[in-house]
Order: sequence, then C-alpha cells, then structure tokens
Amino acid sequence: MMGAALLCGQISILLLAAGSARGSGIFFKKATSASYLLGLRLTGCALLGLSLMLQLHGSQTPIIDVITWLGLLSVEMLLAALLCTTLNAKKNPPRRK
Repeated sequence: MMGAALLCGQISILLLAAGSARGSGIFFKKATSASYLLGLRLTGCALLGLSLMLQLHGSQTPIIDVITWLGLLSVEMLLAALLCTTLNAKKNPPRRK
C-alpha cells in the first residue's frame, strides 16, 4: 500500500501544480480555461485524500503514519518543484548577454 500511496501523492502534487496559474503555463502550451484548472485542483485534492487513506489502511499506529505521510508529501512537493523548474528552463531558456 505504501507504493500506491506514494504514486497517488506524487500524481496529486503534479495535478495541483498544473492547476495553478503559473503551473498551467509550464505544463500546457496554450491557455486553459478556469474550469479545467479547477478540475485539476479538485482531482489533485481527491488524490491527496486517497493517498492518506491508503497510508492509513490497516495501520497499527495511525499517528505515526500521518506524520510519515506528511514527510513524504514534502519530498513529493520538492520533486514536483524540481520538475517544474526543469520544464520551465527548457521551455524558456535564460537570455545570455
């Protein structure tokens, strides 16, 4: 269950990033509608909840599992930020003087 929780968490963070105003410019080439971005954010939130439920499924110590989930969530956010930075750098290379 840990692997499924990690996968759901990473996908949810990427969906939340793509659903933001700045992230949509990185992930999509053309402008997207506000309702589509809202759908991405809502799907990301639902997957975050699923990730937590998968982490807690059959748990002996739920408090420790919630703390572990929060720690893994921070690592997933860091990976998503690195991915967004890399994609943005490829899309918009820095200008040289």
